[in-house]
Amino acid sequence: MSGGDPDTRPESLTEAAFELVDRMESGRLPAGFSTRVSRGSSHGLVEVIEDPWSPSTNLLSVRMAIMNAPRSGEERFWRTLAELNNRLLGRASFALGVDGVVWLMSSHPILDLDPGEMLDLILWTANMADEIDDQLLDEFGRELAI
Repeated sequence: MSGGDPDTRPESLTEAAFELVDRMESGRLPAGFSTRVSRGSSHGLVEVIEDPWSPSTNLLSVRMAIMNAPRSGEERFWRTLAELNNRLLGRASFALGVDGVVWLMSSHPILDLDPGEMLDLILWTANMADEIDDQLLDEFGRELAI
């Protein structure tokens, strides 16, 4: 794990989650903290970021890469993502990065999290990403895999 830029090797998801809980409980989880994680075929980042809407609040952010977005003519793809967002009931949502990568993202203010909630946020998001990336790649084309 690192306190700034994540290295290129993903951490074991379980190890990373428990390390984050330990850091949170000991007060060693500052804004700028970032680590790479993976779950099955999905990989991503767990980060502590400043809330852009409330700069005095730090968020725990989980971002898992899903796939590259289709380049054109894929109204059905975007509709599918919107429908999946609805099924996720606000626990996470899809976002498109400037590089064309589709991410599954969730975040929550750190001050409001207890250790169990932190573990749930990380593990649930990663598990959903691992399940959903395979479904989307099967439906829209394995050539879009990251």
